[in-house]
Amino acid sequence: MTWRRHYRQVERACKLPTHIDAEAHFLCGVQRSQLQHDNDHLLLGTFDAEGELLDQLDLRLHCAHARSVELRWLHAAGCPRQRQLHPSLQALCTFLFEQVGVRRLFVLLPPDAGSELVATLHAIGFEREGLLRDHHLDAEGWQDRQLYALTAPVWLQQQSTGN
Repeated sequence: MTWRRHYRQVERACKLPTHIDAEAHFLCGVQRSQLQHDNDHLLLGTFDAEGELLDQLDLRLHCAHARSVELRWLHAAGCPRQRQLHPSLQALCTFLFEQVGVRRLFVLLPPDAGSELVATLHAIGFEREGLLRDHHLDAEGWQDRQLYALTAPVWLQQQSTGN
């Protein structure tokens, strides 16, 4: 019910074509959120006890063949709330690697990403793979991004050893 209320708020903020029923639009989005085809998206929300939306995660399947998924946080602050990040990421990785069959999960962060966020990613098993120069275009121009990734074999090995 909370998700439906949030969706209605989002729906009011954007203009849908008049020939598309909003319910049909919503159900199409849910149906395509299974991460089966290239560029499929899965939008997940984190809610507090009162049902208010705390944060949203957008997962995008870059390549269905390689099962490579990008994780992005969608919130105003640009950085997830640290106290909730570790358990959320742990549950998300379990779901993606063990149930969905994702092979690789990666995150692109600005070079000045908080050390607490990076430490949390490392604690889950993400490794820094490099710096992508001029990868992201925003209002200030082209920006670099740090690439952090976690693969299914690393995740499954960590889980079997109890790390």
